[in-house]
Amino acid sequence: MKKFSVGYIALSKASWVTPDIDRIRQRTLERLKELPFELLHGNALTTTTAETSAICRELSRQEASAVIVHFATFPVGAIIPVIARELNVPTLLFSTPEQPAAGGIWAQNSFCGANMAVHTLRKMGRKCGFVFGTASEADALLKRPLNVLKCMADLAATKIGLVGGRVPGFYTSNCDEMRLRSSVGAEVEIIDQLEIVDTAGKLTEAEVRKGAEEVRKSSASCCQTVEKDILPAGRMYEALKKTAAKYNLTSYAIRCWPEWSDVFGIAPCASMGMLNNTGFVASCEGDVLGAVLMKAQAALSGGVPFFADLISFDYAKNTAVFWHCGAAPAALCRKFEDTKLRQHFRVDGGDKKGLVNEFPLKPGPITMAQLDEDGDGYRMLIAKGTALDTEPFVRGNPLDIRFDCSVEKLVATIMNDGFKHHYSLVHADIEAELRELCKWLDITPVLIQ
Repeated sequence: MKKFSVGYIALSKASWVTPDIDRIRQRTLERLKELPFELLHGNALTTTTAETSAICRELSRQEASAVIVHFATFPVGAIIPVIARELNVPTLLFSTPEQPAAGGIWAQNSFCGANMAVHTLRKMGRKCGFVFGTASEADALLKRPLNVLKCMADLAATKIGLVGGRVPGFYTSNCDEMRLRSSVGAEVEIIDQLEIVDTAGKLTEAEVRKGAEEVRKSSASCCQTVEKDILPAGRMYEALKKTAAKYNLTSYAIRCWPEWSDVFGIAPCASMGMLNNTGFVASCEGDVLGAVLMKAQAALSGGVPFFADLISFDYAKNTAVFWHCGAAPAALCRKFEDTKLRQHFRVDGGDKKGLVNEFPLKPGPITMAQLDEDGDGYRMLIAKGTALDTEPFVRGNPLDIRFDCSVEKLVATIMNDGFKHHYSLVHADIEAELRELCKWLDITPVLIQ
């Protein structure tokens, strides 16, 4: 995946440049260097269209992923179209507050410059973000919008292995591949289930043993009945990893039933949870957009997402239970001693074949979201809440959540507006980041107030 790098261009009118103005550029640059991104920049204020064109060419040569345009002062107006034309990357405008200088001079007029620029960019059909604050706050203020832009870059480089297609009748897992490629940039690689089986069969004994050891380490305990499933699960885990490397995948969407347990002998749930545990996203039931959303949540939060169904709710308590059958990553367990490898409670009538990792999930702040096709575009349902300490009252992976919004209104929105039955949750408050991502990608955000 290409490294995310950020260009920095500090603008001023030549006649407005003073040592104080250049010190603003220098302080801003010092703070931006504290961010976890490669920073590409010149060594002086940019004051003319010729200088602008030169620095844009250099940033293009170095393959900048995004650019910060800093209005150290009000700039030459013709500079903005040059940046828009010559740098085809997301742009963040940064301006700083000021007080009158000696003699009542308004020395920077920084915000006004950004205001002029945003209008110019809109006229040229270019989106941009805007951040306002002091030079000493530049790193703190720009970190979140830059994280969103890095998430966009990650999604554009995402390659999802769709193994076996979607499961029968789950039209909710359908995905228009070309719409996804053109709108988000993510690519779908179609992979037959039998290729995973074939790859698994060609593994060395050492690879299989390594996988089996990883399976055992993924859970605190193991039912005696699933001992026979540990080796096949390790074989499956290693085969999925090897196939991902073969196709340069960053994610999976897996048709996990009905054939999988017949062709492989066990269900893939525990192995998928293990992949998610390592940061390699894997969604259930062939849901490609679910994998895209999980990838976004992971990038924005640094956490591990949970792919789930909404199975119950309590209007009086303003809570809802999200759950899935045993594919949750162990990193999300309430406590590791709760984790237990078991046979799947549904496959072949239940408790006949493994392998699932059952446990309730941990408490903490939660952002629930869902990405769905809508007309010619996309929409994203977003709701925040607090995950509660949840007892293992049902087989699989349950999580009880008290939402900030009205659960009654949330359920009504889901049912009245025809949202899908798959959701992704992450233990972090990333509502603002998801809203910003929606803005950049022309996704309609649906927030429950």
